[in-house]
Amino acid sequence: MEQLRLIGEKIEKFKYILVEHIELFDEEDSLYDLETSKQVRSQLIQIHADALIHGKEQAMASMKAAGMEIGRRIVDMGIPLDKNIEEAQLLRNLFWSFIEEEVSNRYYSIEILLKASAIIDSILDQYIHCISISYVNHYKQMAKVATDSLQQIKENQAVMEELATPIVQTVLKDVLLFPMIGGVDDWRMESMQSKILQKCAELQAEVLIIDFSGITFREESDMLFLLEQLVGALSLMGTETIVVGFTPDVAKRIVKLDLANQVKAFLSFAQAMKFIFKQRGLALQPI
Repeated sequence: MEQLRLIGEKIEKFKYILVEHIELFDEEDSLYDLETSKQVRSQLIQIHADALIHGKEQAMASMKAAGMEIGRRIVDMGIPLDKNIEEAQLLRNLFWSFIEEEVSNRYYSIEILLKASAIIDSILDQYIHCISISYVNHYKQMAKVATDSLQQIKENQAVMEELATPIVQTVLKDVLLFPMIGGVDDWRMESMQSKILQKCAELQAEVLIIDFSGITFREESDMLFLLEQLVGALSLMGTETIVVGFTPDVAKRIVKLDLANQVKAFLSFAQAMKFIFKQRGLALQPI
């Protein structure tokens, strides 16, 4: 329609003056630096003008591309979504002021101006939609990164727990060895209990040798009490527990517990295996 095209050409002609009017509307600091702000605002105004000059369909496609690009930029800059919606509202106020002036000057009929307003509003709504999509995509990506990171942490934790509970078969398939490596606290002892019980059940272990040679106990720790619980649970499963490598200080503390009557203890793994071989009437012979 010819009159719509004339309105669009007038908006295009005065777009830089309209940009300055937006700055008067803007009570807060601009989203960008002054030069960038003028470029972005003039670009948006030009797209609205094009919608009236060349038709809405082409302008909608232009606004989609521009909106997504502006959206990515402002997301990268860390500008909140509500600030961008306020910026869009400034544009809406600007166009309505322009239309009111045209009506008051009676350059066009109210019907034509209402049609122009409807086109401008639809283009501006497209801009807000694209800005919102940019934010949604950004936070989806952040959520995916967070989910992937959490999954990686869980996988790493599972590997670390597996490494922290290295239960291995000895030369006798039903005799397992659990060498306790590194520092041991109550949390680690609790986390190891279920793994030990599960492994012994899977391999139908008759004997579990726990080697304490490479660790130290904390005075305030309840680890010996937790060890006593583990020994009791293994006993109910039909698995005998043998401990090796206790230091004299730990041995003194164990004597005070009923644990001393529940398990056999040896200085080393070799002595424990020698005892089991003898108990079963077995012997290692040189080749």
